[in-house]
Amino acid sequence: SIIFDLDGTLVDSQPAAITSSVQTLNSFGIQVTDEEIRAQFGGGSRKLLWYFLNKALGDEQADELINHAINLRLDLQLSLTDRVVLLPMVKELLDLLKDSNFSLALATMSSGDVVHQILLHHGIGDYFDQVVTADDVVNVKPDPEILVKTIGLLGIDANRALYCGDSSHDSEAAFHLDMRFLLIDS
Repeated sequence: SIIFDLDGTLVDSQPAAITSSVQTLNSFGIQVTDEEIRAQFGGGSRKLLWYFLNKALGDEQADELINHAINLRLDLQLSLTDRVVLLPMVKELLDLLKDSNFSLALATMSSGDVVHQILLHHGIGDYFDQVVTADDVVNVKPDPEILVKTIGLLGIDANRALYCGDSSHDSEAAFHLDMRFLLIDS
């Protein structure tokens, strides 16, 4: 079985993710640059938005605003799905793997709504036997919870899977389980 991360591995979602994050924080009077947002990527939108809300407004206000901020960013990100680009040769790779009878799964810290919209937009949802998102887990990568859940749904052990991702969070999650890992450098 082959498990893929989504963002930076199969798609370039940075333009949509950065724009939605900057606009969300701007709505709370917090000015950030694309570079500041990019530096905090890895671990999901709650962690990212909490970092900037807490830094600018303190714990108490960040606590009050975090869920509203997450929902606002989600709405903005969904509206920017057309800016998410499928990376070169992804469909060909997925075709080849499916034709070779590999079971495929997606394990991503993006929200379920965003993931399903991207899969629909690019017509790649049918390739995956299982899709596990941030909505399905409590702990963010590098915690291996998302991979544990994914291999459980696939009905396999970690040593029967390969995880393909683009970040140190991805590799650490795989290494926690002694799962093989392939770094995708897009």
